[in-house]
Amino acid sequence: MTVMWEKLIVILNQTLQIYQALLQISRQKRETLIAADPQTLDQLTKQEEMLIIEAGKLEKQRQPIMQELAAALGITLNDVTLSTLVQYADDETAAELEEISEEFLDITAELTQLNELNEKLIKQSLEYINYNINVLSQTAAESTYAPQGQDGPGKIGRFILDKKV
Repeated sequence: MTVMWEKLIVILNQTLQIYQALLQISRQKRETLIAADPQTLDQLTKQEEMLIIEAGKLEKQRQPIMQELAAALGITLNDVTLSTLVQYADDETAAELEEISEEFLDITAELTQLNELNEKLIKQSLEYINYNINVLSQTAAESTYAPQGQDGPGKIGRFILDKKV
C-alpha cells in the first residue's frame, strides 16, 4: 500500500507544479493584457493550453491510484478526497498530503482571483475596441438617401476600409 501512497504523492506534486506554472502564466497574462500585447498573449495562451493537457494526463494517471486506494481502504471512490486520505495515511504521508492540499488551496484561490481580473481586463479591452469601431463607423457614415440618380453625401466616405487593394 505504501507504493500507492508514493505514486499518489508523486502525481500530486507534478500536478502542483503544473498549477504553479499556470499561476505564473496568469500573472504574465495580466501584465500582457495591461500592456495590450496580443502576440505575447497568444503565446501565453498556447503555453497554458499545453499545461492543461499535461494536467489532464496526470489526472488520468491519478484516477486508477485513487480507485486502488479506495478499494484497499474500504471506502467508495466518491468519498476519496485529500482530507479523507489524510485520515487513513501514516503520519509522514498524512503530513505530505496536508501540505500538498494547502498548496493547492492557495494556488487555486490566487488563480481564481487572477482569472477574474484577467476577465475584467479582457472585457474592458473589448469595450474600448467596440467604442472605437462605433466612433469610426459613425463619423464615416452619413445619410444614404439622395435624389434619384445622384450619389448621397455619405456614399464616398461611408467605408472604413479601402476596397482598392
